[in-house]
Amino acid sequence: MTTQSSMPRVSERLSQRLSERDHEALEALFADEDAADQKRQELDLKGSNAWERLAVVAQKESGQSHHCRRILLAVYNSYAWPLDLTRLRVLDRDLQQAALTVIEWSLYASDELHEYTPDGNRLMQRFAAIEQQKEQ
Repeated sequence: MTTQSSMPRVSERLSQRLSERDHEALEALFADEDAADQKRQELDLKGSNAWERLAVVAQKESGQSHHCRRILLAVYNSYAWPLDLTRLRVLDRDLQQAALTVIEWSLYASDELHEYTPDGNRLMQRFAAIEQQKEQ
């Protein structure tokens, strides 16, 4: 049996452990946030280049163009343009890497990706019109 005098010591130790765990959890949370900020900065640098690479190809007329448009449209509006992952398999390696970078960038970016491009919304509407025409 515990005595009344030992209860405060148990309570103090428990409180100290909880405080240490809270501190460790906060440190882990801050470390995760720092890592996410660093990743966001990296992707902001290379993501815009990858977006531009896909957009340039998407404006042409080829099978690669079709798939690049669909990937960009999926990032733009995945409800209207769901991404079929087999599209990644048919792209050249450099376009595959650009597509994966753009997809990852879309997870971290603070704004919609088309907003990083001048007239990006109009460009995406043009891609949507091309793809809708191809579906008919």
